[in-house]
Amino acid sequence: MIEICLNYFPWSDHTNFLVLKQDVVNTQPWRIGFQMHVITSSFVLLAGFTQFSRTIRRNLPRLHRYAGWLYIIATLGFALPSGFILAFSANGGLSTQICFVVLGLLWGCSTALALYFAMHKQWLKHRNWMIRSFALALSALSLRTWKLILYELQPYFDWLTPLHIYQLEAWLGWTINLLIAELIIYRLAKKTKSN
Repeated sequence: MIEICLNYFPWSDHTNFLVLKQDVVNTQPWRIGFQMHVITSSFVLLAGFTQFSRTIRRNLPRLHRYAGWLYIIATLGFALPSGFILAFSANGGLSTQICFVVLGLLWGCSTALALYFAMHKQWLKHRNWMIRSFALALSALSLRTWKLILYELQPYFDWLTPLHIYQLEAWLGWTINLLIAELIIYRLAKKTKSN
C-alpha cells in the first residue's frame, strides 16, 4: 500500500488511478483531498496494525497509546474528511458514491466510539469498536483484493464489465470486512464468557 501511495509523489496527473480522474484531477478541493487521503491513509494503516498486538499493549502501553492517537487523528482529522471529498466524485456513478459515503460515515462513527470508550476506560467496548474501525480502514486493501478476484471471474460472466467490477469491489471492500469484524467480536466475547 505504501508503494502504491509513493507512486503519486512527485505529483503527476497521469499516474495509475489518476488517469481515470482527468475530469477532476486538477480541481480543488479534489487534488488536495486526494493527496491528503493518500498520505494519511498510510499512517492510519501503520498505526492501526500496532493496536492489535498483545505484546505492544502489555509491554509498551505508551507506544499503544501514541499509535492509537496517531490512528484517531489521522483518521478523523485527515483521511476521513478527504475521503468524503473523493467520495462525491467516485467512479461508478451514484451507487459507488453512496458506497463510499456510507463507508465514511461508519468508519467515522466507529472510530469516534472507539475513542469515547477508551477515554471512559471501557476497554472491551473500546476494543470492539476499534476492531470495527480498523476493519473499515482495511477496505483500502480489501478493495484491491476484490478487484483482482473479480477480474479473474470476468471471463465467466458476460455482465461483469469494468464498471460493475468497480461497483462490486467498492461495496465488497468494506461490507465483508465488517462481517469478519463482527465474527471476531462474537468469538472474543464467547471466549471471554467461557474463561
